[in-house]
Amino acid sequence: MKGFKRSFFIFAVVVALMSLSSVSAVADSPYTDILTINNANLNNGGSSWSQQSGYDYAQVYISNSQSQTLNVYLSYDLNGSKQQIYNGTVSANRSLTINVTHASGHVFYVNYNTANGTVSGKINVRASDGPL
Repeated sequence: MKGFKRSFFIFAVVVALMSLSSVSAVADSPYTDILTINNANLNNGGSSWSQQSGYDYAQVYISNSQSQTLNVYLSYDLNGSKQQIYNGTVSANRSLTINVTHASGHVFYVNYNTANGTVSGKINVRASDGPL
């Protein structure tokens, strides 16, 4: 009977230690997200948004519903001058996600075009005070 009590005690200690370690893993603070552009249609005029102060991260999601490649240009305003931070493409009928850091307090611009001048698709932008 002594062996059973000792084994049970060791088992109980291991379970207690495991539960303590899992509590510390879930103690992270939650982040706040804001959807600054919500499922807007792409157009030849482009899109823009103002990143609120305190929201240092942004995630830009662009879907291309065209049968041709979409060119994407992302920039922000710095003292009246546009600073290019992304230049890339989205293949036909595909999507693209761009993550931006150090975004707080800036105005961002997304421009897009295709070889024939027609754009079609959607854009979403999410701002966050924590990494995305």
